[in-house]
Amino acid sequence: MKTIKTLQRMARLIDPVMIQYLKNGADRNFVPIVNYQVKTGGKRVRAALTILCCQACKGRIKDALIPAAMIELIHNYSLIMDDIIDHGDLRRGLPTVRAKYGDPQALLAGMFHREIIGEMALDSLQSKEIHALMVNAIKVTIEGERLDILCEQAGRYDQYMLKNRYENMTPKLYFKIIKKKTTELIKAACLAGAISARATKIHRNAIAKYGEKIGLAFQVIDDFLDIFGEKTGKQKGKDIIEHKMNNAVIVYALSDMSQKQRKRFIKILQTKRLTKDKIREAMDLLESTNTKVKVLQLANDLVVDAKKSLKVLPESSAKNDLQELADFVAARLY
Repeated sequence: MKTIKTLQRMARLIDPVMIQYLKNGADRNFVPIVNYQVKTGGKRVRAALTILCCQACKGRIKDALIPAAMIELIHNYSLIMDDIIDHGDLRRGLPTVRAKYGDPQALLAGMFHREIIGEMALDSLQSKEIHALMVNAIKVTIEGERLDILCEQAGRYDQYMLKNRYENMTPKLYFKIIKKKTTELIKAACLAGAISARATKIHRNAIAKYGEKIGLAFQVIDDFLDIFGEKTGKQKGKDIIEHKMNNAVIVYALSDMSQKQRKRFIKILQTKRLTKDKIREAMDLLESTNTKVKVLQLANDLVVDAKKSLKVLPESSAKNDLQELADFVAARLY
């Protein structure tokens, strides 16, 4: 409960900053479109990490506000683009930008976000470092998204996809992709806080390690919820329905299955139109393994490592909040 209140407090700090920047240079008829994604809500975990990491490195909250809002806008920008790529109609229980305003307006809103993100980087106190951090985070995240799409086993049939689709998935490849797709931005959120605080190299390294481990744990739990999280608002078997192989549950379950089971599961993922019976069969195959326990343990181990990295930081309420936020990442149900 304390962590949720912390996230809510951070949202109250950075939401006005994001909304104000998104109004800059936008026609009054375009403002509702560019603001829509931000106003649909979200946990604001990345922004909270920026502010808390700044405080934990003895920095001031006010120095981290623009970088925190910038990081959160990068995340929201990526969601707009993801929904265009995936033809997504719902996010956070609400219509996506593309569903509400159409693909062209959503694409333009995403492009506008990208320009505003650049302005925010330049307006930050440590502008040169923050700008370099921002550019790298976006480039790496885009590459992660490209690789993630190549893990889809059906639904896309363009020539590039047919030639380059991943047909086999290993834990090594899985971690390579999620480090780019998810972890890099979360690590950047933490480093943005440390940079804003002008932290020492030792403290920056500790913050970077914390961010990387938290980012990995965050994605592992996301994957778990995308398979088993129907009680949390997510559709049970969501990643099966979307033909995705790049999911921690699926990756580790495949290694536990017999060759016959593995071939059957992959064949289901490759089926263009999945029936309820096939989805149920795929779920049964996953649940026949010990993967639930294995994946949750993996997330917990990553969180333990993340918290260990904070030991070099001075004791503070912000450091305590970072430790609690790490626990929240592994225990969250949404």
